[in-house]
Amino acid sequence: MFQLALGLAAAAVVAAVMGGAAGLSTLTGAVVIAAAQFVFAWRTELRSRTAPAALQFGRLLLGTVLKWGVIGAGLVLAMTQGLVPAYVLGGAVVATLAQLFSLPWLLR
Repeated sequence: MFQLALGLAAAAVVAAVMGGAAGLSTLTGAVVIAAAQFVFAWRTELRSRTAPAALQFGRLLLGTVLKWGVIGAGLVLAMTQGLVPAYVLGGAVVATLAQLFSLPWLLR
């Protein structure tokens, strides 16, 4: 949620300064990263926590592969469909930094 909120705020600022296409591109980049994080959480954290280690490790690997697949496919599609590539990547960076700064171990 923090990724989407910060991505929306960044998109609003970019839209006000650079225009609507740049703002939409920024928002799209942030949404791709947030969707990838959701896919990773769906495969790892939203499952039963009481499972054998091999099953948990498989979930972790599959979640990681799916996450990077969503990031790769989403960013490529966004940048090739008429959106401004630099702003798509900027939105992705904003969402990634939001995720890094909201990690619990960084807040201690």
